[in-house]
Amino acid sequence: MKNSIFSRSFIAIFLFLTLIYSLWMLAFWPGVFGQDSLAILLEVDTKREFQSGKPPFWFLHTYIFYGPTKLVEIPIIVQITLCIFIFSRILAWMYSNNLKKSFIFSIIFIACGPSVIYYVSSLYSDGIYAVCLSGLMFEVWRCCKNKKIDLTSGIMLFACIPYAIFSRPNGILNISIIVILFVFLRGLERKKAIALFTPWLAIGVTASVLFPIKHPIGTIFPMALYETVGFLEHRPMGNWERNEPRVTEKTVQALTSSGKTLEHISQFYDHYYWDPLIFFPDGPALLSLPENSKKRIIKEFFKYNLWHNFPAFAASRVNIFFHATLAMGGIPGPTNADNVLHQTQAISSIRPIEFITNQYLDKYFSFSERHHGFIWAPWIGYLTIIIALIISFSKRATLEASIISVYAIQFLAVFIFSIAGEYRYLLSFFTAPLVTLPIISYLRGTSQNPTKAE
Repeated sequence: MKNSIFSRSFIAIFLFLTLIYSLWMLAFWPGVFGQDSLAILLEVDTKREFQSGKPPFWFLHTYIFYGPTKLVEIPIIVQITLCIFIFSRILAWMYSNNLKKSFIFSIIFIACGPSVIYYVSSLYSDGIYAVCLSGLMFEVWRCCKNKKIDLTSGIMLFACIPYAIFSRPNGILNISIIVILFVFLRGLERKKAIALFTPWLAIGVTASVLFPIKHPIGTIFPMALYETVGFLEHRPMGNWERNEPRVTEKTVQALTSSGKTLEHISQFYDHYYWDPLIFFPDGPALLSLPENSKKRIIKEFFKYNLWHNFPAFAASRVNIFFHATLAMGGIPGPTNADNVLHQTQAISSIRPIEFITNQYLDKYFSFSERHHGFIWAPWIGYLTIIIALIISFSKRATLEASIISVYAIQFLAVFIFSIAGEYRYLLSFFTAPLVTLPIISYLRGTSQNPTKAE
């Protein structure tokens, strides 16, 4: 059993985590729901007449597991089961490789961390994305060191690939992890990697063709629009030095092309969220701008507006980043199903069973949320990513440097392009120690060879 994925340590951890997550689910049945959850459920209910704007694969996930039964707990239970499986595999490996401190930290503060349990048990793609990304990176590292894809790794890769790459818009960057696998493997093992990835790639492409997003928001336009409006914020000291305009006249024309005045638009600028500019009923609804105006805003942003307002742009990036890191807002309560499910066709019951543990879990969640800057913030993830990068480059460990660099690229993408201070966008950095701690231990020579099975 030692070389099998179903080792005693794996089974013990799996059963323990199943108990923890089951108690949580029973306390907040049928799961956690927010506005994005409502949007994806409505997309399924209305046969896509209403569009959530979420990736096609995430719609497919919800459509398959929720659509036929109208039981919202089913897709959530699928998420939880997969995440427990990934946690158990990595934690069992840590335990068998004598990484006891990493094991204790990871099982208590990551696998059982309140933010992870919260999002894994919610109808958001962020929880399963973060866990599957860690699982994918860990397994690619192990396969490349071993020069082989064994049965355990094959199962893990096949389970992690779709959610790590196709469930979130920025997941497409994680194809680079698969490229790393192709680069470091040879012959039959490379063919195995192709066989594991190709079906999911075909499904991802097919989902995009069958369930296209009718009105994609994009990545660059939201950031350019949000920051451009921010540049127009009232400042008592007046314009920048030399009395130059903050934004070009063509930008003003583009922003007001739908009939909204600059004064009206500026009233709905928020330092941490772009939602008022887009979604508020009485707001300017800037997504309805003509296409030529959108292109003009992007062009003028990079031509003049960004460079002329770079301090304001940098300050905005830092504001949103720390707002998200500290989990300052945008987190619906775990009982928010009361406000969501009646707007859908779901037939799920809400908290049908009352256990004595329910009230304690509710208090625990409230406690963790009050201390969000310490308990929820991914400080350890940031720190271990930096340490792993420094050590891997100093030791010229090409494989490790390549894998950890994917986290760095994701970090830069989130930092530069985020237009909302949402904590969930950073959840993958909270779970990053599942990958970074084993790599750091290996590079420092404090762990055994990563080719060892759990």
